[in-house]
Amino acid sequence: MARRTNTSCLGVAVKGYLLLNLWTAVGYALALPVTLPDLMASQDPPLHVQGPVQYAVLYGVPVAAAAGVALFASRRGSVARWIVVVRAAAVLVLGQIAAHWAAARFDAPEWSARAMAQCGAAGLTAYLCRVAVRRWDNRGLPSGSRRPGPGEIWHAVVPFRDNEGSKERYCVVIGSRPHYAEVLKITSQNKDHRDDHIRMPNEGWDLTSGKDHWVEIGLQPLRVPYQDFTDGRPKGRCPRSVWRRLRAESPAPAATGV
Repeated sequence: MARRTNTSCLGVAVKGYLLLNLWTAVGYALALPVTLPDLMASQDPPLHVQGPVQYAVLYGVPVAAAAGVALFASRRGSVARWIVVVRAAAVLVLGQIAAHWAAARFDAPEWSARAMAQCGAAGLTAYLCRVAVRRWDNRGLPSGSRRPGPGEIWHAVVPFRDNEGSKERYCVVIGSRPHYAEVLKITSQNKDHRDDHIRMPNEGWDLTSGKDHWVEIGLQPLRVPYQDFTDGRPKGRCPRSVWRRLRAESPAPAATGV
């Protein structure tokens, strides 16, 4: 038991170290317009940014880093592109503000110390932006849960198509919206004789039966409020071959922003 605990602690420590380095690298990229001119000005003789290539690197790297943070934070939801752009702009602006604040606050004689403070401030700001986006996207969900993502298999209370009522069952998430997810039902009943269902291999998500199932195809997704999902985590992922067919043949849900 002690050996397992030590291994678990080591894994957490390694993961924390890697995440720290990741956000430090993000902070370095965001703070580049502050740290690089500072470094060049500290040379003897002082240097200056010149030419379109240097300016493209100086300002293109922060834009790319901000876009990466916004995409990473928004990856679990079906988010409109313009919202991702707005989030990237917010990360970029706030990261620059944090870097300039650190530059004014920590006026150390050594450039490395100043750069560390600036990168740390920008990286911490980017991380807080990511946390804020995730919390916003997961609003309305029970504590400890997260928003279902497209291509995931969940267990939820899914409404019937033909009449009133609902039933707890497996489903494939097609899209995520502010207050509900769009899903297709999964059934264990053999539907090989029907054109609106296809066989779905059971790749470990239904451990109770261990059998293949059938999922709807070519039908409009059903809306399931987030509070009707019975678990806080997905059971698994839709097999790639099935997911490709669902995306190709299911009616596209209406585009909705978050």
